[in-house]
Amino acid sequence: MATRKPRKRATRPSKGFFNIETRTQPVDPEMFLWCQGVYAVAAHLSMPVENPGARPILEHDGKQYGFSDIPMNRGMLAATKELRERGVSDDQKMATMMRLMHFGEVFDHRERLAVFIKPGDEQGTVSVSEALIKACATARFIRSGDKMHLDIEDVARIAQQLTDAEDAAEKAAKGAE
Repeated sequence: MATRKPRKRATRPSKGFFNIETRTQPVDPEMFLWCQGVYAVAAHLSMPVENPGARPILEHDGKQYGFSDIPMNRGMLAATKELRERGVSDDQKMATMMRLMHFGEVFDHRERLAVFIKPGDEQGTVSVSEALIKACATARFIRSGDKMHLDIEDVARIAQQLTDAEDAAEKAAKGAE
């Protein structure tokens, strides 16, 4: 009777695309603020961007597959390009992309975050404080079932700390004059 070798148990890599700790790690707030701006202008075609569908990413059985030309894809590709050009590590790119994908969650909590989200100059637009955007760069994620979400209470706390620190710095600068 032949003996079988025990099968190796599949394990996830310690780093990479599927590692939740890597994907949810904090990122530099200033870099995130920049990437969120790049994402927004590319998504809304406020700057020239390449059509995401222009470059197929996969060819199979004579068919080519690529990203659709939709705002999210334009924004993500533009932000990814910026991060790549800046030499950001793969882990930080993944974490930044995760945070950009979840940034829209703040708009589901407008009442809680009202001090940071104001009506914009044009009808149907909003103005979001830099403190709120930067807070999304470092706030915790929480798991809800099989999904991850920004911890909105942590976002609010960090945004308030950033706002308070900026206000104190402005007062100190005025007092020094």
